[in-house]
Amino acid sequence: MNPTRQDGLALVVDDAEGNRILAEAFLKRLGWTVKTFADATSALNFCQQTLPEAMLVDVRMPGMSGDDLVRRLREQFPLAQLRLVGYTAHAMADEIAGFRQAGFDDVLIKPALLADLRRVLPGPGQAPAA
Repeated sequence: MNPTRQDGLALVVDDAEGNRILAEAFLKRLGWTVKTFADATSALNFCQQTLPEAMLVDVRMPGMSGDDLVRRLREQFPLAQLRLVGYTAHAMADEIAGFRQAGFDDVLIKPALLADLRRVLPGPGQAPAA
């Protein structure tokens, strides 16, 4: 199965509605088209048809966790240019290292500011700050 790539699309995957609303507002300010999901399974199912340019994923969610979602995406679409950013309240260095091992490109610590999001997902087609 080859999903259609949608440049400029960012998915927000978070079980907390308030987090989805805030992240969506920030991403739209940065020029992204945004689609939100309350769980990882729904996001994974969506990606079978449409692959976004980027995803902001809550690491800890009921059901399938964010790191499990990222592992599956990396396995199913190993060549995809997909920017995956973890979004978590877990800030311990060893946990962040584990998230990167799972396949996240970067990790934001909640609560994140617009400037934090701009650093990791500056806008469609733009490379993150080094």
